[in-house]
Amino acid sequence: LPSRRARKDAKFKKGKKLLRDRKDDLTRKDLKRYSYRTNTQILVAALITTVAFTAGFIMPGGLHQSGELEKGFVVLSGKKAFNAFMILDALALLLSTSSLLFYFLQSMDEDLQQVSKLDAASIVLNIASIIVMMLTFITGTYSVLSHSPSLAIMVCVIGSLFFLVIVILQIKMVYDCQAKKNVD
Repeated sequence: LPSRRARKDAKFKKGKKLLRDRKDDLTRKDLKRYSYRTNTQILVAALITTVAFTAGFIMPGGLHQSGELEKGFVVLSGKKAFNAFMILDALALLLSTSSLLFYFLQSMDEDLQQVSKLDAASIVLNIASIIVMMLTFITGTYSVLSHSPSLAIMVCVIGSLFFLVIVILQIKMVYDCQAKKNVD
């Protein structure tokens, strides 16, 4: 008969194996959850990347046409709003492309802690690229409509309501978090 110590060791090994299997199962579920959620986020990042890339080549206001002294140059290039548009567009492209890269790296990693870090960084980059894309729209619209200041300002005000929505959502999130803490 096995000694009392051997029975305890066998029971311990069995329990340890059950815990390891349970942990591996939870890790697989978490990785699957990240994967499912990431698909939507990749779509958003890809759309922003596509729009930002396209906006960098299709210039608001167009180009000088043939017969003009500056043929092929951007019509609005001397305006500060246009310069801001180009800088913000490049920034949106950088942020969304970086987010896509992080999602790609995340898909190749099996370490839950590393996947979690990449996922968090990708989400932050995605949110930042959405915010910058809205600023890009506002500055691009302003530069094109600057000949009609009242219309330009109205479009900028309407576009800026996006930031009001963000502030309201942040306040709601903080309030919900505090309410949850008070319940616990």
